[in-house]
Amino acid sequence: MTDLVDHEIVVIFKKYLYPLSSKLTEMLNEHFSHQTERRGCGYTQATRVIAEFVSQPRDMLGFQDFRIFEDYEVKGLKNILNQSSSYGLVLETWRNLDLNIDVQQYLERSNSQDTFTQNLQQEVDFQAKLRKIHQYAVLEESILICQLLADIILPQTIDQIEMIECHSLEEKPKVGSCPMAEKFFLRIAHHRLLRQGEINIFVDDNGLPIMMEKLNMGDNHSCISLVPLMMNGVRLPAGSLFSASYEVDALEKKPNKQYKGYVIPIAQMNGFWFLRLTTLAVSPKNRARAFGYHFKQQVDNGLFRPDTTELSQLIEIAKDQIYVGHPC
Repeated sequence: MTDLVDHEIVVIFKKYLYPLSSKLTEMLNEHFSHQTERRGCGYTQATRVIAEFVSQPRDMLGFQDFRIFEDYEVKGLKNILNQSSSYGLVLETWRNLDLNIDVQQYLERSNSQDTFTQNLQQEVDFQAKLRKIHQYAVLEESILICQLLADIILPQTIDQIEMIECHSLEEKPKVGSCPMAEKFFLRIAHHRLLRQGEINIFVDDNGLPIMMEKLNMGDNHSCISLVPLMMNGVRLPAGSLFSASYEVDALEKKPNKQYKGYVIPIAQMNGFWFLRLTTLAVSPKNRARAFGYHFKQQVDNGLFRPDTTELSQLIEIAKDQIYVGHPC
């Protein structure tokens, strides 16, 4: 018998759509096995699992992304793809059927009750509800996860949404995602870099800071996003943790204004790997609730102001490194 209470996310998917995988359910319900120094907490661990999906390019015909659910039956989708041409539909993917104009027009004019049409209507209804699943959530941390899960199945494009696209690396770099990664970003936010520490600031085409990377402070090439980014069709909130792998000498760059490190155009980077959400992805007032044991660990280990530090402080540090015109 278990005394675990279902997380709001688990309840929402179970009640309104389809149960999440047993792995995600166990993590979100904060099973004690995930509340460790290495894992942080179940919520943190769930974002690591989600990150493995996000960092892989969306397969427009494959069904592996449905592993976020518990035994989702894809037979109907397979039939839709196999039979669509017989019904005058040209479908290159099963994704975003609810937004497909040809599908909408077919369903509006079709009176057929055959298996194909029923399957199509069922999947369209499922996708339409998944797209708005976050609207059932009240908690800030639940909304974040609901949107991530929806985008994995129903990828966005930068044509639909004005957002910087962050390409994924083909292989995961050997950079850790331990719960203490925030330790140094919290220090940086308060101008408390280690003496040997360096920070690189990745900027967009307008010279605005997009991501900050720390070096010689814990794992090298550990990066935090300063703005929302899109990776493989999934919208990732500011405060997401990434890893990078590159040769700095090969890049165009300018030295930082204050600290050791460089300002580097993000367009020059060959990509990143999404690792998880950091505690900074959630507003200070909700962090203790969202990250539970992970947050407690930060407090117990004396991390610098984990309860009040805002992502905006890191953004200001990043802006201070960027030269405007010529250095004095």
